[in-house]
Amino acid sequence: MPVLVYIVFIVYIFAVNLYGVLILHFQKKSREEESSEKVSDAKLLLAAILGGATGIFVFMFIFKYRLKSLFLMVTLPVIISINVYLIIMALRNGFGFVIA
Repeated sequence: MPVLVYIVFIVYIFAVNLYGVLILHFQKKSREEESSEKVSDAKLLLAAILGGATGIFVFMFIFKYRLKSLFLMVTLPVIISINVYLIIMALRNGFGFVIA
């Protein structure tokens, strides 16, 4: 049973990071094309809080997009440190808060 929890957790982290990177990509694409469909920063921050901050932060540098945004350049490392802390605590406790 615990192995399944770890697999689900890894897939979740991968999916949230992929979602965050896709949001960042679509946001960059919509700003370049000046389209009417805009992707808000709230979705980007929500994906970061849910565990995708690392992927978003890394791909900001790869895409060379939003690097001058002081808000994102300060909040994303803080969210990354909180995410890493929570992941370490979950792994150390064996996801005891998940399994009753």
